[in-house]
Amino acid sequence: MITGGRDAAQLYKRWMKANVLSSIPKFLDLFLTDERCVPRSHSDSNYHLIMEQLFAGKLPQDVAFHRIYGEAADLQVEACRYEQLLPASVDLLILSMGDDGHIASLFPGSSALYETERKFVPVMGPKAPFCRLTITPPVIRSAKRVYVLALGDKKRRKYEEALLDPEDISSIPARLVLDKTWIFDLDKEIDLCPKL
Repeated sequence: MITGGRDAAQLYKRWMKANVLSSIPKFLDLFLTDERCVPRSHSDSNYHLIMEQLFAGKLPQDVAFHRIYGEAADLQVEACRYEQLLPASVDLLILSMGDDGHIASLFPGSSALYETERKFVPVMGPKAPFCRLTITPPVIRSAKRVYVLALGDKKRRKYEEALLDPEDISSIPARLVLDKTWIFDLDKEIDLCPKL
């Protein structure tokens, strides 16, 4: 399960250049952590970003990329549909922390941070496009391996702020994953390519 965002785009460019997915010995089911409620060809679409940055517009034959229909007329119905596709536990979850400390589309103050039953829900974000669909904490907690991208000094400082009060997920949602593997520099800290 992978995410969108600037940090993730940097990682996917590296993966594409290194042809990482060709080294995966079996069929790959690929899921999105979240999506903005826009058509798949829209520049704000996570699906669009991943197709361009990771797959150069052409999906490999042995990869099933389960798209979120952000343009769906009924977001509750779409959330239920996508939720049914998700496995009980994802093998690998890649998140990217935003400048405000959000992960996926779990933003500060969101009621979705306290969801315990649903795996996937519609939410409102703080900036356009406001409508989004996102995974919830149960998906994050059940993932077998979690990596969190937080590239740059500003995000490192937000991570350090999160450490000061680790229980307050409402103000910094990334506190949900403080005990996971954090990547602050793609060159120095970790090479995610062999970890797949």
